[in-house]
Amino acid sequence: MKKIIILTLIIGLIFVGCSSSQDLKDNKIVITDALLREVSLPQYPERIVIAGKQTPMLANYFYMFPTSAGKILAIENRSQSSDYFLKIVDPYYEDKLILEKGAGVEQIAPLEPDLVILKTSMRDVIGNSIEKVGIPVVYVTFESVDEIYNDLQIIGSLLNEAEATERIINGYRKAVNEIHERINQESSEENVLIIQATSDDQQFAFKVPPKKWLQTWMVEDLKAAPVWTDAASGESWVEVNIEQIITWEPGTIFVINYQGQSIEIVESLVKNEVWQMFLAQNKSIIYPFPYDFSSWDQPDPRWVLGYSWLAYKLYPDLFDIGFITNTIKEFYIDIYNLEESYIENEIVPTLNPYL
Repeated sequence: MKKIIILTLIIGLIFVGCSSSQDLKDNKIVITDALLREVSLPQYPERIVIAGKQTPMLANYFYMFPTSAGKILAIENRSQSSDYFLKIVDPYYEDKLILEKGAGVEQIAPLEPDLVILKTSMRDVIGNSIEKVGIPVVYVTFESVDEIYNDLQIIGSLLNEAEATERIINGYRKAVNEIHERINQESSEENVLIIQATSDDQQFAFKVPPKKWLQTWMVEDLKAAPVWTDAASGESWVEVNIEQIITWEPGTIFVINYQGQSIEIVESLVKNEVWQMFLAQNKSIIYPFPYDFSSWDQPDPRWVLGYSWLAYKLYPDLFDIGFITNTIKEFYIDIYNLEESYIENEIVPTLNPYL
């Protein structure tokens, strides 16, 4: 039996490849996490807690793997609106424990989890405290595309799902490569602005993402020019005003809102006198960034939908609406095993205003 178990683990490692974050030492499972720490586990975890910042995003990545639903014990409540989505993809969701926002070791330790999953930024916040009481913690990053691929390998190793890991990562790479092949020698030659916008009684506030973040990478990878990068050299969103936006002279503007209000905000902006004049003089086009269960601009599993949608908007001669609707269907069928009829009746209609 011992030989069979070891052979199975070795086969699993072969599936993931040389870059796998999993190893075997002294008959234990050893995971190399995003902080390059070796975390030793006596067996594959069956009681996993996902906590800290961006737990909906982390949970969404876990649910890409078939066996994850039965292994997630608790999730911290930090949702944009993804609880509804988790109920769709997890048949055991009603049995999950939902931790209060900001849950610490005093809430997590009594659950006696096998493992806690945290973003790397949460190590000093709660991670160290959890480790001190003897609970293993594995850290993930999920920021850049390369980090997404690496973190997916970490999750796949934890769940002993090497084949699913390979399928998921190859699916992402295939989607990106197909877009690269279409644009090939083309260039949008477009000055692009991505802004996060909020509105309070017609008083607008704007922020731009750091130049190292996924939003910037998407624009650059699609051969367009992100106009905001000189003002965004830090590690978090940077506040900007309309005067700064005007000086950038963006040809295409994409508006993000993490409460799902990007359509309403764009409608308000095009009615605003200052914005009307700016858009007309600059001949700028403004679009709301898509949002179904969450916004597509983030390093959430849906980043590939946001990337594909940007390609569709920046290269209208190369991508049509059929391309993006097929991309949406393939994503939710292949990744989350949703029925095509559900996608067509429940998801695509909510996205039509963005398409």
